[in-house]
Parts: sequence; structure tokens; C-alpha cells
Amino acid sequence: MASDPHSVNLARIDHYGRPSKWFVDYPSEYLDGLVSDLKEIDLILDLEFGLQMYLTWGTLLGAVREGDLIGHDFDIDVAYVSRARSERGVLRERRRILEHFARFGGVIGKPAPGRFMVTGRRAPGGAYDHGIEIWTSFVAGADYYGYPSLPGVLPARAIRPFGQARLRGVPFRVPRQTSVFLDLTYGKDWHVPRLPSDHDARAPRYTCFGFLYPS
Repeated sequence: MASDPHSVNLARIDHYGRPSKWFVDYPSEYLDGLVSDLKEIDLILDLEFGLQMYLTWGTLLGAVREGDLIGHDFDIDVAYVSRARSERGVLRERRRILEHFARFGGVIGKPAPGRFMVTGRRAPGGAYDHGIEIWTSFVAGADYYGYPSLPGVLPARAIRPFGQARLRGVPFRVPRQTSVFLDLTYGKDWHVPRLPSDHDARAPRYTCFGFLYPS
């Protein structure tokens, strides 16, 4: 029996040192489909919850630097800015969003208060190889808090009104001050491509995000 060409390649590791499935090994048609699925999630968050989705973390980096998914990345990262102004409200809103996607069987893995993952389309091998991770962010006072790595170090006006970048030709919202966002997330040399092993996955824990950490 022929082996699945998209089975885990032990030469492909994520930033935690675990085997992963990199986008570079998948056909363009499949990657275009993932981006199309992402646009559907954008519309769902807007129409169902009045929330504006934006690209974040590695997906933002790829869109800004390359206009594409980073070849050695293995999932898609997006976020929304909560409309709530209290910890309880942020969690209540997030629960409604999670329940909506779970109702249609779209949630994979173990959800956490600060993030959960939904399915994209099936990969050529028939499995859901790449998830779309939805991260929680919020505003307190005049500052932006992007779980889990940006604890109020940016003003809210650095995020909204949103800018725009294209991911495989499709427009998506991005933080208004994208370069500053990426400087703080990846360092001022973020323009230089790096492998997952070059990144430290151990993010510090911040008190302001205590209610969003997994229990």
C-alpha cells in the first residue's frame, strides 16, 4: 500500500520540537482552499457576532512579508478584539463563539479560554491537517491586549482602525501598525525568514491574561 504523501515528515518540526505538517508540502489548490475557508470564518464572526477578524502571529507575518502562508508554518492564526470590557464578558462572548462553531462540528483539539481551533478543509490525504486557530484579544483602558504575547504594550489605536494585507491574493484585516506589532512579536529582524527551531515557544505568563490561560 502506498504511503500517504502528506503523512508526518520527521524532518518537519514545529517551534515546540514536535513533528508537524508544513504548508510547503501541499498543493496550491489546497492552500487556496484554506484561505477561502478563512474568509468564511471572517464573514461568520462579522455577521453572527459583529466582530472583525484580523490576521495575527505567523499568518500575519507571512501575509506582510510574503503575501502568502509561510512555507514552514502548520496552522493559520487569526484573532478578534472582544467587544466586552470585563473578564467575565470576554469569556462569555468567547463561549458563544466557540459554541457556534462546535454546533457544526468544526472545533478540533482541546479549546482553552484564550484560543480554540476550527477545521479548514480536508487535505489531499483526507484528514484535517491544518487548523485555523482563533485567538482572543481585548482592550482595557486605551491599551490593547493580544493573548498570549502582547500584554498591554500597544495602544488600541495601533490596532484599529485596521489596515489590510493580502494572503494568497485575498484581502484580510491586519493591525493598523503592523510593523510595530511584528517588531514586538518577533523582533525588529522579522523581515528575515527563520525556521520554527529559531523561535522560543515558551511565552512568559502575564497576570493580565490569567483568566485566559488553560486551567
